[in-house]
Amino acid sequence: MMARSSAAEALRDAVEAQELLTVVESFEESNVEAAHSALPFEKARELECLGLRWKGNVLVVGAPEERWFEVEDFADSIGQQIELVATTPAEIKEALSLTATLQKVEKTSIDVSRIEVGEAPISNLIQQIIERSVLERASDLHFETYAEHVVVRARVDGRLRDLVKLPARLAPAISSRIKVLAQMNIVERRRPQDGQFSTTVGDRQVDVRASSVATVHGEKIVLRLHDARKPNVDLGSLGMGEDQLVTFSKMINASNGLILVAGPTGSGKTTTLHSALQAVATSEKNVITIEDPVEYVVPGINQIPVLDGANSGFAVQLRAVLRQDPDIILVGETRDAETARISVQAALTGHLVFTSIHATDSVGALYRLLQMDIESHLIASAIRGVVSQRLIRMNCRFCSEGYKATAQELVTLEHYGFKAKTLIRGVGCTMCGGSGYRDRIAAYQILNITEELAELIVKHPEPNEFRRKALESNMTTMDHEGVRLAVEGITTLDEALTLMVNNND
Repeated sequence: MMARSSAAEALRDAVEAQELLTVVESFEESNVEAAHSALPFEKARELECLGLRWKGNVLVVGAPEERWFEVEDFADSIGQQIELVATTPAEIKEALSLTATLQKVEKTSIDVSRIEVGEAPISNLIQQIIERSVLERASDLHFETYAEHVVVRARVDGRLRDLVKLPARLAPAISSRIKVLAQMNIVERRRPQDGQFSTTVGDRQVDVRASSVATVHGEKIVLRLHDARKPNVDLGSLGMGEDQLVTFSKMINASNGLILVAGPTGSGKTTTLHSALQAVATSEKNVITIEDPVEYVVPGINQIPVLDGANSGFAVQLRAVLRQDPDIILVGETRDAETARISVQAALTGHLVFTSIHATDSVGALYRLLQMDIESHLIASAIRGVVSQRLIRMNCRFCSEGYKATAQELVTLEHYGFKAKTLIRGVGCTMCGGSGYRDRIAAYQILNITEELAELIVKHPEPNEFRRKALESNMTTMDHEGVRLAVEGITTLDEALTLMVNNND
């Protein structure tokens, strides 16, 4: 980079050099602020504890129950009143790692005038942004180029939040560095590109998928962050109601048939599919998956990645799999009519087939198959059920408190058939970054194909008519399930009612 020609520009560079790596926003202006640093860092690490939030002069502290006596003794020694909340050592370790990252960032400065493509300052900048995003449980990281700034945003629990604004002149260097990591063409800046790489954050490996597109001010790059250690989720933890879980369990334990899981990108379909697969897979069955990409490697299951090229798509791989004597097949996504037709035929010839499909609801997913010109009588014979889902944010369990429902909330609860008088919401703490929410759970709509509904499919009725019959057959609406989760204290009523948006039920 050329040297600055004026003292004013040099001074501006010095300021930016001090601030460039301060890539994290402070916690929201609330009683959460400074709670995470209220206890000496080294002592907090020794005792496996962390300040979560303030309640007046009382510090709410998270710690494993077996360390409570030690934490109380230490709090007494420094004259601090505390209230203890049970946490696991792993949760505290992760939160302390985030605190350590914050401290490291605050102490870091670089010489902006020396930044060149591939040099350490840009590499360190990108790595620290990724580290912070992973520790905050972000699923995606956006680098957006505008006329005056590069805005960096992270998607946490389904919501984008700003991390930092960087000087616009750094956009080419940031783009080039990410492209080098992801083995993309650094010269090409007009056409969309995709790539991937892996990095390490603490003791975990993070797989990163990179995507670039050209905008009017430069390139926008989005990184999808995938924690390879993500634990498996059993069926009982997915978010289904008791009746839904019974219905779904019967569906996936059938000896053959087609089961669709529907929802938009990022709605948790892969988690649902793998949870179902692990619930029915045994050593006596040959289980094969076809995925793009293989996100979770599962021991004992044959997993096939869909590679680039004309001869390795879902349909081609599915035909090959049918010659491998399978009992259960998971097709990662039904994208075209050919794949859908082969899946239906496989289900009709004695195989249990799971697949995902993009649709707004369960009935819409079923009609996607009909729109692919697959004969209605074949669909009616093959399909066992359709699951539609959306992710909603869960109340942070570290700061959830009960409150009396408002008059409007009582009206809403009554509309959905619930008589609860109190609800639960998170008030904000270190663990949730002040949002009151931590992690997400799925709200489901399950369409069980009865004999009556199968006969109706053959007649190819209008979607609204079929939806009405499905509701009469005890299919619940997704927003009803969201309200149920709110009544059970798992989420808030406001969050549950977001499911009504674009929901045709």
